[in-house]
Amino acid sequence: MIKIKLDAEKIILVIFLVILLFIGPGSIFSHQLKHDFPYGYSASDAFQHQTRAEAIKDAGNFRNEASYISFGLEGLVGRYPPTLYHLAVIFSYASGMEVYDSIYFIVLLFSVVGAAMMYFIIRNFNKNAALISLPLMILIFASPPSMGFSWGHWPSLLAQVFLIAFAWCIVNIELKNSYFLIALILAAIALTHTSEAVFAAIFIAIFFIFKLITGKLEKNSVKNISIGIAAFLIVSSYYLIIFMNTWAKAQPYSFSVMPAWEGNPGFYIMGFGILLIFIVIGIVFSLLKIKDIHAALIFAFAMLLSGFLNYAGFDTRAFQIRFFWPIYLSVFFGFGVYMIMKILIKQWNQIYSLAVLFVFIMPLIGLIKIPLVPYYENNGFQGLMDPYHWDALKWLSEKTEPDAKIYFFYGDIYGQDALLRNSKRTHYQADPKNFVQALQNSSIRKAYVSELPGDSGGRPVVRKRIFDFEDVVSSKPQEFFFGPQNICNFDYLVFDKASQQQALAQYNMLIASELLKKEFIEIVQENKAVVILKNNKVGADCIEERSF
Repeated sequence: MIKIKLDAEKIILVIFLVILLFIGPGSIFSHQLKHDFPYGYSASDAFQHQTRAEAIKDAGNFRNEASYISFGLEGLVGRYPPTLYHLAVIFSYASGMEVYDSIYFIVLLFSVVGAAMMYFIIRNFNKNAALISLPLMILIFASPPSMGFSWGHWPSLLAQVFLIAFAWCIVNIELKNSYFLIALILAAIALTHTSEAVFAAIFIAIFFIFKLITGKLEKNSVKNISIGIAAFLIVSSYYLIIFMNTWAKAQPYSFSVMPAWEGNPGFYIMGFGILLIFIVIGIVFSLLKIKDIHAALIFAFAMLLSGFLNYAGFDTRAFQIRFFWPIYLSVFFGFGVYMIMKILIKQWNQIYSLAVLFVFIMPLIGLIKIPLVPYYENNGFQGLMDPYHWDALKWLSEKTEPDAKIYFFYGDIYGQDALLRNSKRTHYQADPKNFVQALQNSSIRKAYVSELPGDSGGRPVVRKRIFDFEDVVSSKPQEFFFGPQNICNFDYLVFDKASQQQALAQYNMLIASELLKKEFIEIVQENKAVVILKNNKVGADCIEERSF
C-alpha cells in the first residue's frame, strides 16, 4: 500500500491561493476567461494600455506609437515600458484570448503569484509568521486597492510583482550566479514600469544600511548585486535611452507634498483599520531584532517608506505602491500576531498558526463582519464598455478607410477618452461644456469646440538618431488639440442615441437628422446605442446652422 504524507502547510497554501484566484481574477472576470468586449474596465488608463497592446499586435513591433494614440501623428517613438504589452500580445496569440482579456488577466494572475512569492520570502524568515500573514494579502482585492486593477494601473502592479521577485533574489542572494536573476528581474521591473526600479534601489540602499549597522554585509552579496546591476543596465540600455529622453525629461523629480490622491482610488494606512495595531506591533518586534534583521523585514520597511514618499515628491508613484501594501506589510502583520500569541502560548506549533490564519481569514474574506476590520466584497462588474459601443468601435476600426477622420459627438462614457482609440482612426470629440452650451442656446452649429484626444504622457518624440529625440507635439499650436472644428471636414460622425441626460442624446439625434438631409450623408452602422454617419463629400456644406 502506498502511503501518502499530507503536508498541512502546502495544503493550506494551495487552498489560500485558490481563494485569491476566485476573489481576484475570478470575480473581476465574472468567472469567465473570454468576453465579448473589454470587461471590468472603469477608467481611461485601462483602455490606454489595452489599445497600445492592440496596436503592437497589429504592427508586430513597438518601434512607434500608433498614430490614433498619438494625436494622429506618425513616427512617434514607442516610449512606454514594453513588457506588459508584449506579454499581453504573446499570451493573446498563445491562448486565443482577445488582447483586452489577455492584458488584464496577466496582471490579475501575476498579482496572485506575487502573493505566493511574498509568502515564501516571509517563510524564509519565520514559517509561522508566513502562515499568519496570508489573510492580510486578501485586501489587495478589496476596495480601494482593487480599484488599482479596474482603473488600469497595470504596469505599476505588474512591476510590483517583479519587485517582490527582486526581494526574493536578495533573500536568496547566496545562491550560485544569483547576479543573473538580479539582472533579469531588475530589467523586468524597469521595462514594465520604470519608477518601480527606484523603489528597488531604495530597498537595496536600506538593505545595505541595515547590514552595515549590524556588521553582516558580506563581500559576496556586494559582488552579486553589483554585477547584477551592471548587467541590468546593459540589457536594458535600449529602452533606458528612450526613457531618459522622454519620461525623465517630461516628469523630472521635484520636491512636493501630495497628502491625498485627489480623484483617484488612494489607499491610506488607516485603511487597515484595527489590523494596523498588529502591523505596528510587528514593526516594533522587528526593530527589537535589528541585530539579526531578515531581508523580508527590510523589504517591508522599504515598501512602507516608499508608500509615504508622496510627502517627498514621488506623488502618484508612491500611491501606486500602496496598492500592494497588504502584501508588503503582511510580514509585519503575521510577525506581530505570532509574537503576541507566543506570549500567551509558550509551546507553539504549526496547528496554532493554522488556527489563527482561519480566525483572521473569516472576517477578511467578508464571511463575518467585524467593525473597523476591512474586508473583501465582490468587485466584479461590467465596467464602462458595453456591447453596443464596442460594436460601433470595432466597425470603425475594421470597415473605415485607414486615413479616415472620425468625429464623436456627446457620449456618457467618452469622458474616459482612451476608449475611443479602439476606433483605430484619428478622431476628435465634442467638448461637453461647449456642447451643452449649444444645446442651452437651442442652436445647431457647423463648428463645435472639440478635443483631439491623445497620449501626451512622457513627452511624445520622434527619434532622429540613437541619442537624438525631437519633441514634435509641443511645436503644434494649441488649437490643433483643442478648439472649434467644422464637422463637415470629417469622414464619419458618431452619435450616441441614449444618455443619462436624455436631452443630450436628443440633441445628438437632432444634429444627425439635420445631416441626413444632405444626399451625400448616409447611415452606415447603427445599433441600439450608437448611429454612425458617413460623409461622402468631406469639406462640402453638410448642415444648416439654425436655432430650434
